[in-house]
Amino acid sequence: MKQSNLLIPDLQRMLGEEITEASQRFLVKSGFLGSFQDNQYVFLPLAMRVIENIKNIVTEELEKLSAVEFQLPVQSSLHAEEYLITLLLKEPENLQNNTSMQLYQIQTALIANQKKAGHFLTNFESTYLDAFSFHETSVSLSENYHRYEQLFGRILARCDLQFQSVIALNKETNQQDTKEIIADSLEGDEQYCASSESDYRAKIEVATRLCSGKKSHASYLPLVKKTFAENIEEAQGQWLKPYFLRAGKQPIVLFLRQEDQLNLAKVTNFFKQKVVQVKPKEIEKYFGQAREMLDVWNLPQEVTYLGDLEVEFLTNTKMIAPHSEQEYYENINPLRDFPNVAFADFCFVKEGDPSPDGQGVLTFKKGVKIGQLYKKNQTLPKEEKATIPFHIGHYQLDLSRLFLMIAQQHRTESGIIWPEEVAPFDLHLIPTDLTDPYQQELVEAVNAMMAEEFQILIDDRNLPLEEKQNEAAFIGCPIEITIGKKAVEGILEVKIRATEAVIEVRKEELVDTLNILFYSAE
Repeated sequence: MKQSNLLIPDLQRMLGEEITEASQRFLVKSGFLGSFQDNQYVFLPLAMRVIENIKNIVTEELEKLSAVEFQLPVQSSLHAEEYLITLLLKEPENLQNNTSMQLYQIQTALIANQKKAGHFLTNFESTYLDAFSFHETSVSLSENYHRYEQLFGRILARCDLQFQSVIALNKETNQQDTKEIIADSLEGDEQYCASSESDYRAKIEVATRLCSGKKSHASYLPLVKKTFAENIEEAQGQWLKPYFLRAGKQPIVLFLRQEDQLNLAKVTNFFKQKVVQVKPKEIEKYFGQAREMLDVWNLPQEVTYLGDLEVEFLTNTKMIAPHSEQEYYENINPLRDFPNVAFADFCFVKEGDPSPDGQGVLTFKKGVKIGQLYKKNQTLPKEEKATIPFHIGHYQLDLSRLFLMIAQQHRTESGIIWPEEVAPFDLHLIPTDLTDPYQQELVEAVNAMMAEEFQILIDDRNLPLEEKQNEAAFIGCPIEITIGKKAVEGILEVKIRATEAVIEVRKEELVDTLNILFYSAE
């Protein structure tokens, strides 16, 4: 393809300083992206070639799982799961006669999220891979879920993207084993925990740590109430902090170490229903005592007591009295003083906490979410009072964000170097002077010789060589071929963008040279 036939506008001047993220500035300057309206942008022809290559990788990998394609209208694209479930409700024998069903669509989804000013990573619409599997048994679903994890890994490896598969929050009660696919990025808006020595990865809201508490052999001392002489710092030692919560109308008292932070998502997961903190003015309504008279040892029987794992084996610890900040309790022993308390993990982890698998410590990382996987349990009506259980796997990749993250990870100081399988073109052919008949002849010969095996972009514009090469760096093809004064000898210059290595090659040796460069890297 001739470069003069491509729409590659330089939009940097028009957009000015609106775009702050470096890889996206490159995409705009090189004509991959264009601004359209608020919260919308245009994929220009170069970008469409990259995205089409990504789609081809996705469909090739899905065919290996015998997945079949369907497509809903754009305005209904977020309701694919409901549509497929309705289809199964009408004809449940489709599921019963098959071990599993695999369906997918690649569709533009309309997203309600607003984007940050000058930031392309969030948009009103995005192109998604939306895949589903339906199973009679949970075992079949688990096996297929693992296959999709591997499939996503192969897709992203072919895109040469650095990513993490991260344990994430189940957002619905019938949802299980949610994982998010997060592309590595220092500018990312998603934070997660990673073990320094293992493959443990988890979002902050669900991350756990290795409990450091051990059963103490210290003797329990009598529980006493004291008054602060001046301030809390005068009373040293370990401190408990009570939280007053509710799950619906069910009152809950939860104890954490004072240095820990309450994680309501974990408490919600424990109860399998939403849990919220009780407002001070509502204490009496749910706990039967006014805030100023609150006594955690004399609450109604229906109150549920919980404690974080780190609290279980604390001995002779302290706690500020809930009814007065001027008083505190000393020598609290949770196993003695709260005999009906249930212990579990209820707090946020902190950087440096021991990894839950015992390997290394937790570090905080940033990235950009580009996909997710989760399992779901459903039932189909069979007879009046009987149901057929079935299991759903839902697997998503945001191909628009994937495109952007490949660009971000493969940017350089001068431009972008696209991975070979997704590059808009394999070869960028750059003659230095198209008025030279020898160069014209060699360009035509190379194009004819290579066109069947490689996608070629020919820079046919009458511009200085330096300007052509600068723009070629932004377009980012893996191989640049410059045809100059040695065209009369049939010699051209091959530049490998990834290494910046340059070699001179005779026309007759070009096919073998390129096959070595491309296929030896696979």
